[in-house]
Amino acid sequence: MSAEQGTGRDEAAGFVVRPDGSVVGDDGADGALAAALPYTGRLARRMGELVDAGDLRLMEAFGTHRLLVGVTWTPAGEGTYRAAVTPVPAHTPPSVVVVGAVDTAAAITHCLERLSQVDGVTWSSVISAGSRVLAAHGERQELDHLAEVGNRMLAILRSLADQHATGFMRLRFEEGSLVGAALGRHALVARATSAADEDLLAMIDEIRAVLAGHDLTTVAREPAAQAGDQPEAQTAPVPPPALVGARFRGAGDPAGRKRRRPLFRTR
Repeated sequence: MSAEQGTGRDEAAGFVVRPDGSVVGDDGADGALAAALPYTGRLARRMGELVDAGDLRLMEAFGTHRLLVGVTWTPAGEGTYRAAVTPVPAHTPPSVVVVGAVDTAAAITHCLERLSQVDGVTWSSVISAGSRVLAAHGERQELDHLAEVGNRMLAILRSLADQHATGFMRLRFEEGSLVGAALGRHALVARATSAADEDLLAMIDEIRAVLAGHDLTTVAREPAAQAGDQPEAQTAPVPPPALVGARFRGAGDPAGRKRRRPLFRTR
């Protein structure tokens, strides 16, 4: 996607982040978005290895704006990120009426079963803010590294908070895609080989509405019914990936960190 010329930040913008960290063009966020891309790219590339999806090729975020980032890699594993940011019409989630009260674990299971009905979705999971697998559904429920995959998606969503807040994140690899969406402080992660953007967004809206009144931290672990015939042992939470480099100094201490300027404005 080519960048359109313009002076306003609500117009399309394109920029490139080179392997040495230099930036060509304007990211529309005073450099904050350009600085975040190499971090998110490294996180996402490892996710592709964990789920046998091959190398990362494209990152997309749908929210107040649409962020499209093509990625190429050097032999040394450094990425070049060619990004385009375009405004999108304001998205207002439809009203969803939730009938009847159910416990949180059952509500999560219901949501993952609903998501599995979207064409192209092969497995899905909900990961807590503490990097615990709360539920999993689908053909890859035996995935050994699901907690780490979810943990990395959480970190990506947090780094692009304004982008995904009203939408979702899609990571396209050589062999399929991973989708992530914020559920408050928690995350929904799914393998979606060919799911349409509008179908995913509609289902994510529904899932957010169903889970809005639930405290997901009350679910101790992945329900045994979703884990196969043999219940899996409780595993320790995976620690968040370290934020390294000068731009992330102090990022692990929320109390002492200055509030970061939003990457994109919401009208």
